Parts: sequence; structure tokens; C-alpha cells
Amino acid sequence: MTLATTAEEAFARYEAAFNDEKLTQGKWHVERDGRQLACALGVIGDEIDGPAKCPASIMPRWLAQMVPWFFDRMEFSDARQWGLDFYAELKRLNGQVPFDVVYRWHAEHVTVLAIEVSEQRGRSPEPHKKLQALHTRALAGDRAPVEEWRSILRDAYAYADAYAYAYADADAYADAYAYADAYAYADAYATRHARMKRLAFGMVECLKAVPKPEAA
Repeated sequence: MTLATTAEEAFARYEAAFNDEKLTQGKWHVERDGRQLACALGVIGDEIDGPAKCPASIMPRWLAQMVPWFFDRMEFSDARQWGLDFYAELKRLNGQVPFDVVYRWHAEHVTVLAIEVSEQRGRSPEPHKKLQALHTRALAGDRAPVEEWRSILRDAYAYADAYAYAYADADAYADAYAYADAYAYADAYATRHARMKRLAFGMVECLKAVPKPEAA
């Protein structure tokens, strides 16, 4: 199967795999009972064996990195439907996904979950509320300087047991860096299928909030 190069082609590939029951989790490509199956990124083409192989014309690298994380950690029925919704939005946007989507996802979905989990565990939600405010601020167009991101991320990631990612992501968020490891903080809270479903479909909602690009 040749490599899809547009979001429209990628949606068609995923939709066909969805309808023909040719999706799988945990492997890029696999043959099963004489049938060729692929994961949510693998459907793009036979040469796809990692997010780096996904054409930027379909989705940005930071988003491609998140697809296996979402798809493989939900119940399979949820993952299948998520992929259909996800690729439909990529098609609508013609693959043009702004980095602001990351800020919205963290502000409206990830930090909300982190606050809830912290309160359930009897831990202070304040580090996550501060991080939420920073993402909300960035979403409004006011990106904080990197040192401010680092200060707040250090506390929030320490609570999330993801401290090692704090400095790298501070640089990414301050500069809207295209290769951000955008899900490192969220990973600490996506320990159940239901939570992952919530985060994954939350990403789709964030994509829906992006206006359709104007025709050239």
C-alpha cells in the first residue's frame, strides 16, 4: 500500500480499514488469518513504522506522536470510533493543525482530569490549577516565557511523577515547538481506559474548535 500524503487520503484509508475490520492495536502492521491489519497510523501506508514516518501534510509531528498513545490504550471499540472521528477532523482541517490545540487540550481536558485525580487522592490540586491557567493564557495568545513554564511545570510534573519531562516541555510550550512531547504530563493520569477515552476524545473536541482553513 502506497503512502497517503493528504489528510483526505488518510481519512479514506482509515475509513476503509474501519469498515473492513482491518484495524489492530499494539502493532504497526500485522497479518492475521490472511488479512493485513494496521493501527491508526499504520493505515496511512505500509512504510509507516513510527510517528516520524507520518507525512506532515496529514498532521504535525507532535500530533502523530500522540496517535499510538491514544489508540492503543483505549478499549478497542472506543479506539476504532475515536480514529474515525479523529481522521474526519484532520480531513476537515486539511492536516493544518495549529499548536494552540495542545494548549486547549491541556487547559480543558488534561489539567481538569489532573485536578480531579489529585483531589480524589487527597493531594493539592494547586500545581495543576496553575498549569491550567498557563495553558489558558497561552491559548489566548499570551505565551509565558520559558522560565515561568519551568517553574510551574516543575511542581505539576513532580505531582504527576513526570518530573523528567518538565524542562523539555517548558521549552516546547514557550516556543510552540512543533515536536513537543505533548502527552508526557497527561500520561500520569491516563491509567485507566475510561480516563484515556476522555483524553482522546477531548483531543477530537479540541480539533473541532479549530476553524476550517480558508480555501487558497
